[in-house]
Amino acid sequence: MIRHIIMLKLKENAVTPEGKIMAETVRKELVKLKEKINLIRYLEVGVNLVSLPHAYDIVLTVDLDSLENLQEYKVHPAHLEFIEFNKNYSVSKVCVDYLY
Repeated sequence: MIRHIIMLKLKENAVTPEGKIMAETVRKELVKLKEKINLIRYLEVGVNLVSLPHAYDIVLTVDLDSLENLQEYKVHPAHLEFIEFNKNYSVSKVCVDYLY
């Protein structure tokens, strides 16, 4: 199995009132990926609760069967739609993919 983890830093910190609205909007869109992409075996989305300068606001954890599936996921139309949608909300992201 491959675990794909993405962390997003939003334009507004997720613990502020505006940031909470943004975070919930992004979270809902990420959760929809599980329904749209049948390659996903597991999907979890978390929103940060603590304001720290180095903290990111949202974490996405996705499990896939193989590296080939990860490559398919990356170019899946629903994933590409989310990336386009997210340009209005996030200012940066980090990623890690690992075998487990």
